[in-house]
Amino acid sequence: MPRFKYVALSADGRNLSGLMEETDEASVRKALEGQRLVPVSISEAQPLFKRLGAMGQGRASTKAVLQFTEQLADLLQAGLPLDRALHVLMGTLEDKKMCDIVRNVRVDVERGSGLAASFAKYPGVFPKIYVNMVRAGEEGGILPVTLARLIEYYQRTIEFRSFLITSSIYPALLTVFGLVALAVLALTVIPKFGDIFADMGKELPFAAALLVSVSSALLRYGLFILGAVVATVVGLWLYIRTPSGMNWWHRLLLNIPLLGRILIRTQLARVLRTLGTLLASGVPILASLRIVHGLAELVPMKAALDRLAQAVKEGKGVAQPLKSDAFFPPLVGHLATVGEESGALDKMLLKVADQYDTEVRKATKNFVALFEPLIIAFMGLMIGAVVVSMLSAIFSMTDLPM
Repeated sequence: MPRFKYVALSADGRNLSGLMEETDEASVRKALEGQRLVPVSISEAQPLFKRLGAMGQGRASTKAVLQFTEQLADLLQAGLPLDRALHVLMGTLEDKKMCDIVRNVRVDVERGSGLAASFAKYPGVFPKIYVNMVRAGEEGGILPVTLARLIEYYQRTIEFRSFLITSSIYPALLTVFGLVALAVLALTVIPKFGDIFADMGKELPFAAALLVSVSSALLRYGLFILGAVVATVVGLWLYIRTPSGMNWWHRLLLNIPLLGRILIRTQLARVLRTLGTLLASGVPILASLRIVHGLAELVPMKAALDRLAQAVKEGKGVAQPLKSDAFFPPLVGHLATVGEESGALDKMLLKVADQYDTEVRKATKNFVALFEPLIIAFMGLMIGAVVVSMLSAIFSMTDLPM
């Protein structure tokens, strides 16, 4: 008899996990509900060699998962049975890794396993939100509808990620090329000027002498300075990996003007869109909050979601805790109140996510528009100061006796 891993919520809100031997996933769910537990996730427990084999199959890109989901939704809406649809997909998918995964999923489905349980074996490809939404679609008999919501979710995620990457390319290139130019001047050009004036026995102007001293220090102690910088960065990175260090780092980022606002809105848009999508797909509110808690990256937001989950367990609903929590902007609480009163909480959460997506796009454009001239001005001043100092040294050569 197969063994299944489960995570469930008790009546007092505690997270429970363990192993259970049953014939299938539905039997495990029924047994947990008989113990007055709320199932959060159920997956078949595999031996170590099988888990390593699944990991060795590699990951599939987000675009490959989106392509698979779109084609599966189209085939199911056309009336094909699930196993037949998976068989067709094996010959149409372009990504080889995804095709191998679909082949294994098809074998599991033909053996009687649920689609969500098969997807759960590949956490690097199908995240928790994907698995839980598919499970909700299977249980509610609305799998094509659930897949359509997943398609929209992935499309928005890919679009927003591409926007952020595109917006950051130009400032990053400016910074890199500016630093490279300064390094070349400091390590090659300025030392030669210093040698020339040293041979002439002429005293350098103060600015040029300062540059030569800095350049000489970099050439002489550059490795030590680089080692100190690397040690500092590594130490800071190790500290940030600790709970207290991560909390300090995230709060520091959130307190930076404009950048902190962008980070909060970005995280809120992702969390609220996922929460709204899960609720629309029939996933219970506590299970949905558990999933989005894993999506949040900022420690203060994780803490806020913990407070929200605790309030929901106490029967306070969603809107009132959102309104009373200082971390969430007032817009979230007000629209959540409207959603609870109208019975359309999922739609209101998605609406807030859309508004924050738009706001983040505008704020990012403003940040990039402000950051680019600042980088250009800073690099221009630094390089200009080096050039002016060198020119002043050259002009001082006219005072030498001929």
